[in-house]
Amino acid sequence: MFTALLLATAAFHGSAMMARPASQSAVSMAAPGAVPVKNAWVKVCDSSTLKPNSLNPTFAAGQDILIAVEKSGTVYATANVCPHIGTPLDQGKIKDGCVVCPLHGTAFDLGTGKLTGTWCPSPPIIGPLTGALKEPRDLPVFPVRQRGGSIEVFVDVNARKRFDSGFWKGILDAQGKADGGYY
Repeated sequence: MFTALLLATAAFHGSAMMARPASQSAVSMAAPGAVPVKNAWVKVCDSSTLKPNSLNPTFAAGQDILIAVEKSGTVYATANVCPHIGTPLDQGKIKDGCVVCPLHGTAFDLGTGKLTGTWCPSPPIIGPLTGALKEPRDLPVFPVRQRGGSIEVFVDVNARKRFDSGFWKGILDAQGKADGGYY
């Protein structure tokens, strides 16, 4: 009786009951159609528009970029969002080779993006409390160069497409369009 039940179950499930080699996985973790990283130099602004000791917001390849110019004229490129809660850093200031977040006073080295000093030091009490909600993070930085009269940044031109590919595009997406597009 037990043998008949086992044979019937094997016949019903077919190859699913066969042993799989240990090296073969039942689930493929490779994302079919994954968007690859594609880094390229992208023009973000004319060098004539930059002034010493300035923070200049720009947009390149689907990313908010901050072009920072020190008093000496050295040009840097970083993300234009504070890693804490996404505050635009172009509203901040440059101080001692760092960009300082206008909301919580967190400072990031312009060349490396490393956190310098205290994470979310201001305003008193509230800054440290909100800083405790997220682990301290560094600011993304990008290679930057001046070519001719242009400032170019080396960015992943597929970053936006890769980000968007992670969202459902079924019958209706979050914005209500069936094709996943934007209004």
